Amino acid sequence: MKTPMLFIMISCSMLSTFAQSNDSLNSNYVNVYLDGVSNYEAYIKTEIPYVNYVRDRFAADVHLMVISQTTGSGGRDYTLYFLGQNEFAGKNDTLHYFDNTNNTDEERRIGIVLYMKLGIMAYVAKKPGAIPVTITSNIAASSSDKQEDDKWNGWVYSISAYANVNLNSNYESYNISSNLSANKVTEEWKLGLNLGAYYNAETFDFGDGDTYESFNNGSYASTTIVNSLNDHWSIGGEANYNSSTFSNYDANINISPAIEYDIFPYSSSTTKLLTFFYKIGPEFSNYTDTTIFDKTDELLLRQRLDISLVLKQKWGSVSLGLNGSNYFHDLTKNSAGCFTSIEWSIFEGLTLNGFFTVDLVNDQLNLPKGELSDEEILLQLTERQTDYNFYTFFGLTYTFGSIYNNVVNPRFEGGNYSFYF
Repeated sequence: MKTPMLFIMISCSMLSTFAQSNDSLNSNYVNVYLDGVSNYEAYIKTEIPYVNYVRDRFAADVHLMVISQTTGSGGRDYTLYFLGQNEFAGKNDTLHYFDNTNNTDEERRIGIVLYMKLGIMAYVAKKPGAIPVTITSNIAASSSDKQEDDKWNGWVYSISAYANVNLNSNYESYNISSNLSANKVTEEWKLGLNLGAYYNAETFDFGDGDTYESFNNGSYASTTIVNSLNDHWSIGGEANYNSSTFSNYDANINISPAIEYDIFPYSSSTTKLLTFFYKIGPEFSNYTDTTIFDKTDELLLRQRLDISLVLKQKWGSVSLGLNGSNYFHDLTKNSAGCFTSIEWSIFEGLTLNGFFTVDLVNDQLNLPKGELSDEEILLQLTERQTDYNFYTFFGLTYTFGSIYNNVVNPRFEGGNYSFYF
């Protein structure tokens, strides 16, 4: 016990000594709270040193919230919300930075910081004794600023292939996967195609001359078409194909017309969505092995309803979802589920984070007939019967001390930087 206690005492003494350091504050600077840019904070503080950065949103003059969405080209639309507080209450602004899918991390962060500078200037200039600031940019205009002929006609393609090999004297593992996607997004239409396949193999050597080999493979394809009727309604359809040794499918095919209604206009999707999504259509299944219902293939009609709420505000974010589906030939063959995720700044320094999901399952028509081996169960090679799926995590974080955090010091971090949101 003496050694740990001595270490704690020495550590506390060191922290107490260095806690007296100056926070490099200026009373004429605007207090800014950064929200949604945690992986960029060091770079932002270095490039925009003429504001005070606070770690509590209630102490900020400007709450700078950044929310991103994927664009039709595969890039990102970063929406920067400048929310005035205290003396700037009611003085809000919104800017958009469009990040090209081919941009490097350096180009991306330069572009985001440039738009941050442009937005913050409106508040910095109002402070007494404001310092002169020059804003320059060496980034090229984004794709949204260029009106050029597009030889791809708006289509974006992606091809990927991955392989993984893990070997030792008692175990071998091989994993191969590939994927092809094509997407086109306009204000009126959204079109998508996705194809892929995977193969997994493992070999276990028990050390007594016996070995066990397992295989898990499959392929999939999906296509989606959506038409924007107006700012609240969308209509379209989905078609899906799936082959999976795990799920006992030689082929599973469904075609589903679909419709969606958003209570809020889609134009406000960066901060709030409340959608009702419904689809209905035929589903054909050709099973690898005879199922527990003595079926080798069948054609059924299925429907599904999803309700989703997403809110992203200055106090945090919350997502709620409900879903349910059933087969028409037997209404007892159904499933239902819900999920919740939350990030809530309750009050100064206290934050709640959590995720919860539960699904009630009563529609596993694909389960193979017969008993599973111990190896199949332990390695999860075949889908098993279950009444529910449940998962959750949650936590509380309380931070106290100085509300200011202007200083950037990257020592002992070993270059472990990430520039993705």
